[in-house]
Amino acid sequence: MSDLVLPIFRGLTYPIIKTNNWSTIQQKGMTGIPKFLQLYTYPFYSLKLQFEYLEDSNDQNDDIHSLMGFYNRVGGSGQDFLFADPLFEDNTATNQVFGVGDGQSTSFRLARTYGGFTEPVFGITAKPIITIAGVATTDFTWDTTALITFPSIVTSGAELAWSGQWYYRCHFKNDTSEFQQIFYGGWSLEELELETVKL
Repeated sequence: MSDLVLPIFRGLTYPIIKTNNWSTIQQKGMTGIPKFLQLYTYPFYSLKLQFEYLEDSNDQNDDIHSLMGFYNRVGGSGQDFLFADPLFEDNTATNQVFGVGDGQSTSFRLARTYGGFTEPVFGITAKPIITIAGVATTDFTWDTTALITFPSIVTSGAELAWSGQWYYRCHFKNDTSEFQQIFYGGWSLEELELETVKL
C-alpha cells in the first residue's frame, strides 16, 4: 500500500468520467417475480482522466516526468495511492458524522456524505479535527487509511464528527499507459483509468 498522492496537472481536461459500480444478483422466480440481492453496501468508482497537454521542459519536475514517474513508482496497477480531483469535488469534510458510540467500540472509520449517501473514506494525509458529542478532542490515533482509534470505549449514543481533507484510495486499472508526444516539449495522454480501492 502506498500513500503517495497523485498530482493534478494543468493539462487535465473535461470530460472526467466517474462511474459508480455496484454488484447485484438478479433472479426471477418461477412466478416471474424478480428478486434482487445487493452484494455491496457502497460502490467502488472508476475514474477516467485525460490530459490534453503535459509539459516537457526536460526537467525532472515537469508534467511528463512527474506523471510518468508516478506511474512507474506505483508499478502501474501494482500499488494503490491517493487521489483528490479538485475539478470534480472539493474532497473536504466539515462536521461530517462518521459514527455513533455503541458502548463497545473504540475504532471507527471516517466517512463522507455525497447527495445524501454516506460511505467510508480510505485515505487521509493529515490528522483530522474530531468531536465527540460536539466536544473537540485530540485524544485519538489515526492512520492514512482513515481509521480513528480512541483510547477507551466511546459512550453509547455519542455522535462522532470530523473535519478535514479526504482522498480516494485508488490504483491504476492497467499496467500500460500510452503517452503521446504531440510536439516538441509537449505530450498528451488520452485516457488514464483509476479504480477506487476498498479496505
